[in-house]
Amino acid sequence: MRFKPEQTAPLIKSAAVGALTGVFFSILFVALPGAALIFLVGVFNLDLDLSWFPSVITILALGGGGGSIFAAALFIKDRYIPYVEQVQEFEDDSDDDRFR
Repeated sequence: MRFKPEQTAPLIKSAAVGALTGVFFSILFVALPGAALIFLVGVFNLDLDLSWFPSVITILALGGGGGSIFAAALFIKDRYIPYVEQVQEFEDDSDDDRFR
């Protein structure tokens, strides 16, 4: 699969936007609930082992990498398989002749 030079810039832009979106969602859905869990464990002195929870850098890197790969895959898919919706023909099925 080869891209033309005019297609590489939009692909890189799409991957960059996907990376930023992935970082945002990883912060929203993983880092903030994790921080709340760590806060609750600390405040209530719970005896829970949180060593399984990944570091912030790992969360952001996985979110950015995953978002970038997902956006690039969608970009490539849209280049080769465009989204076309079937539209119903309304004029052929007219049984009502009062508007003619």
